[in-house]
Amino acid sequence: MFEDFDINPVFEGTAREHRHFSLNVKGNQYKGMIHGDKVHWYNPHPKQSLEEEHVDAIESKVMNMMSDYAGE
Repeated sequence: MFEDFDINPVFEGTAREHRHFSLNVKGNQYKGMIHGDKVHWYNPHPKQSLEEEHVDAIESKVMNMMSDYAGE
């Protein structure tokens, strides 16, 4: 589905803490962040080159991986 998933905490330990992530899909690098219960993508947005169903599956997996990370 994707490779090279990295989590990058920003403003860690503050009220403005967000977890940004990056991943690679078919050789394309995508970055985003989780805010609330939604994935917010930076440009380029994966919907520009991937089918919506594939993006939905990626977002679901990212949410699960981020939840696992937060639980540590």
